[in-house]
Amino acid sequence: MKTLAIMKKLVLFVAVGFLMMSCLEEDNWLEENIEETGNQYPNISDFEIENLKDEYAEGETVQLDLLFWSEDPIEEIVFRDSVVNESAQQVYSRFSPDEASFSEASQTDSLRIEYQIPTVPNDTSQINLEVEIVNQNGLSITNIDADNFAAGPINITVIK
Repeated sequence: MKTLAIMKKLVLFVAVGFLMMSCLEEDNWLEENIEETGNQYPNISDFEIENLKDEYAEGETVQLDLLFWSEDPIEEIVFRDSVVNESAQQVYSRFSPDEASFSEASQTDSLRIEYQIPTVPNDTSQINLEVEIVNQNGLSITNIDADNFAAGPINITVIK
């Protein structure tokens, strides 16, 4: 009989212990150390070559189309190129957001970029193209970092 009374008290004690533990608040490092600014990143919807071919010649013009939007004002759009294994990435051109136009079809801003293929050092070379959209709030995104498969890296093959 004594054992049954002890068991009942033990079960009651364990149940009260679990109930009290559930009232404890867990540490949440992220919640305690994050500050919302209200600033938004720009978005790249698509970045593609309009006159897509397998190979391009030096001096040839490539037509690129960038589809993007941003809730915050855009400061600039930076277009970079680099010949793979030959040179560091360099700024090819900078654009103002005013140079883009609104596309009714995609409901995004559209910027058409004409890129002239530079002289390459080898008979066949690869050129990487990258575009970065920089907001006035300091946040930016590149087509490489965009979480959109249509806006991924653009590599073109150049032949002499």
